[in-house]
Amino acid sequence: MDAGTVNQIISDIEDKILNNVNLGFDPDVLAVLSDPDADESEIELLKSKVGDEILGRLFSIANSAYYGHLKRGTVDTFYKVVSRLGMDFARVLIIFLSFAALSKDKEVRIICAKSFATSVIGGRMLAKEFGLRDDDARKVEIGGLLLEIGKIIIALYRSLYKDEYEQAQIGEDFISQYQSQLGMKFMEKFGLPEFLKDVISMTCLTLETELISLSGVVIVAYSIVDLSFRRFDNKLVLLSPMPDSEGTIVHTMGATIEEIFKAVGLGGYIEIKRPPAPKQKLS
Repeated sequence: MDAGTVNQIISDIEDKILNNVNLGFDPDVLAVLSDPDADESEIELLKSKVGDEILGRLFSIANSAYYGHLKRGTVDTFYKVVSRLGMDFARVLIIFLSFAALSKDKEVRIICAKSFATSVIGGRMLAKEFGLRDDDARKVEIGGLLLEIGKIIIALYRSLYKDEYEQAQIGEDFISQYQSQLGMKFMEKFGLPEFLKDVISMTCLTLETELISLSGVVIVAYSIVDLSFRRFDNKLVLLSPMPDSEGTIVHTMGATIEEIFKAVGLGGYIEIKRPPAPKQKLS
C-alpha cells in the first residue's frame, strides 16, 4: 500500500469518525472541563449537555467504591462527579464512554474493555505496587484508557462504514502500523494532555534512569490484560477474595474492580475467581 493510499484512508477515517460522528455531548463540555478556572456553576450546567447514558455512567463511576464512595460520601451533583474524578479524567472518560457507545460491535466492545482493564490494572493496582504519586497514577489511568484509541477508531470505522472499510482493504499490518497515528489525531482533536503522546506513540517498554516510565507502567498493565484476554476468551480474570455472606470479608480489591467494570457497562468482560478455601487440619 503506497503512501498516498495510506494517507487517503487515514483522512477518510479521521473525517468520518473524528469530525462528523455524533458523540452525544455538546462540545462546550470539553471546553469547560479544559478550563482550570471554571467555577462550580459552570461545571454543574454541563449536566444538561451530556447524554443520559453517559451521564448515568459517570455518576455510577464516581459513586463506586473504586473512587472512594465508602469513605467520601455520595456524589449527587455533576460538579461533585468532576471533583471526585478530576477534570482531565472526567473529560477523557466522557470521550471514551461516548466512543464506546457508538457501536455494539463485538470487536469495538473488546478493545474498549481491554482499554478500561488496562486503566484499572495500571492506574490502581500497579500504581499502588510501584508507589506512584496520585497525579502519576491518574496519568497511568488515563493512558490506559487511550493506549489503543487508534484501534477503537479503526474498529468503529469498520462497524459503521463497512463498505468503505472493505474497499480500503485494511488488514492487521495497517492497524498495527497506523493506529498510533490516528491516536495522535484523536489527541489533537480533543486537546488532550501532552503526556499522552508518550503513551499513544509507545512501541516498547520505556525506562527512565532507574525506573520504568509512566508509559512503561501502562504497557506492563496492557501486557497483563492482553494475556488474560487471550487466555480466557476476552475477559480479565482475577483471583481474589470476595465479600462473604457471613461478613468475615467485607471489602476487597476484587469486588471493587468488579463493581467499576459494571459501572461502565463492561461487566461481561470481568470475572473474579475466589481462591480455594484453606484445607482444614485434621485433629
